[in-house]
Amino acid sequence: MKQIVLCLIGILLASFVSAQKINHPSLLYTPQRIQQVKQRMQNEPKLREAWEDIQKTADEALQKKDFNRLDYLSLAYLMTDNKEYANIIKEILLKAVEAESWGDMEMMARIPAWRSQLGMAHKSFLSAIGYDAAYNIMSSSERKKIAEGLKRLAVEPALGDWLLEPTRIHSLNSMGHNWWTSCVCQGGILALSLQNELPEVKDWVEQLHESLPEWFDFAGDALQQKAKSFDEAGGMYESLNYANFGIQEALLFRIAWINTHPGQNPGDIPQLAKLPNYFSQVCYPRTGVLHSLNFGDSHKNVSAESSMMLLYALGLKDPTILWYIAQVEQGQHRDGFFLNRPMGFLYTPDLSKAPITPDLKTSQLFSDFGWATMRTSWEKDATMLAVKSGHTWNHSHADANSFIVFHKGVDIIKDGGNCWYPNPAYRNYFFQSQAHNVVLFNGEGQPREQQYSGSTLRGNLYHLLDAGNVKYVLANGTG
Repeated sequence: MKQIVLCLIGILLASFVSAQKINHPSLLYTPQRIQQVKQRMQNEPKLREAWEDIQKTADEALQKKDFNRLDYLSLAYLMTDNKEYANIIKEILLKAVEAESWGDMEMMARIPAWRSQLGMAHKSFLSAIGYDAAYNIMSSSERKKIAEGLKRLAVEPALGDWLLEPTRIHSLNSMGHNWWTSCVCQGGILALSLQNELPEVKDWVEQLHESLPEWFDFAGDALQQKAKSFDEAGGMYESLNYANFGIQEALLFRIAWINTHPGQNPGDIPQLAKLPNYFSQVCYPRTGVLHSLNFGDSHKNVSAESSMMLLYALGLKDPTILWYIAQVEQGQHRDGFFLNRPMGFLYTPDLSKAPITPDLKTSQLFSDFGWATMRTSWEKDATMLAVKSGHTWNHSHADANSFIVFHKGVDIIKDGGNCWYPNPAYRNYFFQSQAHNVVLFNGEGQPREQQYSGSTLRGNLYHLLDAGNVKYVLANGTG
């Protein structure tokens, strides 16, 4: 009897250990996604054309052994089962882990040093996708070697700098907020991919998963002039470009965590439900490329289809998301999830039921971060007024009471825009009040040091009224 009990315990323990292991691939390029897109390709010519582009890029990367195209190589392997792709992925990763460091010289020179940065985050993502895809063709020793190397080069620096004890830990108000989610979430996705070989990283992954809602909940810091990150009405103050980037990075980790923890409750992040309205309210549908508000460090061609697709994949089946994605033209900005790129190929939903116009209000106030939009309708090429009067810091320019007007498809009153950050004109002109549609006092605008120290007296927007053809908002930039 004792032997039977011990045998049963052993079987249960073995089953438990097996259940804790990840069945690769399971992060983002899952077998379910691959099967779905193959089925859709039979009826959607645009998907077939996109796949041809992706495979062409993958074949070029195959010859070049291109680390920066690991995502294309991974998708090509999972779509075709051609082990040539998998073997090159393995070869690329084995070579990559021979590096001494993935740190950035400029960041490492800081006191104390910043061991991780956005470039490392992107490498972490590519490595995770490649390791997850090619896992089953590697030997156990190859898996272990690559896993230990990637932990040293990326997982430990990214999570060690930004989340874990005992090294210096950045708080949410110590940097641009998009930076935090990029470093920890891409490091976290990489840790997820490695946990079969490195059981110690499981605790790091779970700590990140538990901490992630705090990023969305950050309420600001009065002593250090840091703004609340997310508005009660939805959305983030860091400009559309960086809001979308930071949110996208968080959602990628959340999806990967859910995919590798089947049946477990991921918990609620209430801000997610308000994001489709935010991204839509700050866009301008027009004939041609979708435009968006370019307050701060953004561009009018930047769009948020990546975050919208990930929200849809997480189960937020809001028709507004379908409408928004349908407005975006393929390739309209640098970093999009377009059909001929791996994530866009797998995560673009069926848009055949996208509404012609969204069921949204024609005016919106984001009072926490000081943006308001008012439009005549949701038809293309309508008239739209956007006003900004809020906090100044980092990617949010010194532009209290600035405004933009779109009419008949054109921004007839434009924002000053921005330029490459190392260019002295960025700090000396584009960030400052003189570059924006504001009233100066004796030729002067907001204090120039607010770019780094923040604004102690911020602008504010109040009392949005919408009476159809008459709309009103009070903008107070006197601080």
